[in-house]
Amino acid sequence: MGIFLRLIDYAEGKSLHGYPLFSAALALLFLGIFLLLKKEWSIHGSENFPIVGIEFPGYFGLLKARARFVSDAFHIVKDGYHKYKGKNFLVTTHGYDKIILTYNQVQELSSAPDDAVSIQHAVVETMMGQYTGMDRFVGTTYVQEAARIKLTQNLGTIKDAMIEEIRFALDTELPECTTDEWRSIEIFTTILRTVARTSSRAFVGLPLCRNEDWLTVSMKFTGDIFMTVDKLSSIPKLIRPFYAWIFNSARLINSHRKKAQTLLGPIIQGRFEEERLAKENGTIYEKPDDMLQWLTNLVEPHHKNIEDLSELQLLSNLASIHTTSLSFLNALYDLAAHQECVQPIREEIEAVLSANNGVIDKAALRQMRKTDSFFKESTRETLGLFSFNRKILKSFTLSDGTRLPEGALIAAPVAMFATDPDLLEDPETFDGFRWYKKSLEAEGRATHNANWTATSAKDLAFGHGKHACPGRFFVAEEMKILLIFIILQYDIKYPEGQSRPASLKHGEFFFPDTAKKLLFKKLPGPKKFSFL
Repeated sequence: MGIFLRLIDYAEGKSLHGYPLFSAALALLFLGIFLLLKKEWSIHGSENFPIVGIEFPGYFGLLKARARFVSDAFHIVKDGYHKYKGKNFLVTTHGYDKIILTYNQVQELSSAPDDAVSIQHAVVETMMGQYTGMDRFVGTTYVQEAARIKLTQNLGTIKDAMIEEIRFALDTELPECTTDEWRSIEIFTTILRTVARTSSRAFVGLPLCRNEDWLTVSMKFTGDIFMTVDKLSSIPKLIRPFYAWIFNSARLINSHRKKAQTLLGPIIQGRFEEERLAKENGTIYEKPDDMLQWLTNLVEPHHKNIEDLSELQLLSNLASIHTTSLSFLNALYDLAAHQECVQPIREEIEAVLSANNGVIDKAALRQMRKTDSFFKESTRETLGLFSFNRKILKSFTLSDGTRLPEGALIAAPVAMFATDPDLLEDPETFDGFRWYKKSLEAEGRATHNANWTATSAKDLAFGHGKHACPGRFFVAEEMKILLIFIILQYDIKYPEGQSRPASLKHGEFFFPDTAKKLLFKKLPGPKKFSFL
């Protein structure tokens, strides 16, 4: 604002008197600013949705509301959810506005046409696609299809590789522990690097999954995307393009892209060459079974190049490594806080594997129902504020008469659903075996599915409908295998006087405290299974 005041002062000086062109330009500038601010505010009145978090009207009231959302989003949405129970309301977030849905509307919209209700366009807008590059593959479903079809279909064939990589990763990343004393571990670093290694084993294979440069790119790309989005969200839309250009906001992100191209380039080029030679010689090219190859098979010819395939691989990492790592950290925190669950889970795992000749396979993992229940309950307790994020591309009228205007962002208040006593009995209590008990009650009935990877309009940990998380089965198996390795070899607890750390909240996102340490101690006796 200071620059405009200086312009006014300068304009009032004698040097510019008599220059009507300058005065007209200045007037147009202020008119443009007024119209832009008016447009940014206009969404609040267009469909008569009640607004929460706004203390006073006008653009500056909007700015204050956005600042408040960063520090107090949970209570803002909670107040709106209970005040307008079963109805829509509007919330102003850090950088945009969202219409909050009811669970009945989520069910209806879960099968809405993509040309009217789009998950991709919501991601592009909320992730500042024009600045972060997250808009490059809008209109394609390469990563989603590779995860939903090929990754899920090949879980059986890549399981041995995942087990081998988890064992190697824990041997490499987890400090040596003994049966005699507790050892303090910076557990998040161990988890993040283990998940990065294991996911990369399925995504790009050996030897790259053990390359330190690749692990660094895999882990930092996501963090720098979110850091850039957070920084740009605090910049007014009017000057955001200039800010992004002047400060080169995407510099770190682009450096990761270039590094990924350097690392993946020889592998991609080598596979292209092997396939070409096989075709020339009339032989069959044995294609690798990993995400990189599945993406190569799926993409259109104009995307079959090092730059685009490297970018798609980074997007696969973005969708898996950090979310899996943070979810697993939450589960370990909950396990350490609820020691009464440790032995039942350990005994279940041992019983299932013993009955399966010590083999970890799909059937064995599915039989670990207490383990599954514990993960589901931990996820319920630590979800972010929103899920089912969509953008309305064409005005859409729901069966209850609600009209969602073109251009609006919509979301489900998943944290509210998960803590609503009308939707879940005793939601404030952590019950690690809640879903196991529900599955016993529901046996023989198809109306209820308590499995962790099952989705519904009220259970949105993995989204819902045709755009439910396509890699959720891979994530579930990866986390279960990782837990098997830990719980069969170690006891865990908090340091003396400490308890489960509260989740950190920043706007709509909830994070476990990654700085906390856990104590590990080796279990006595020989290893019970050969894979350990």
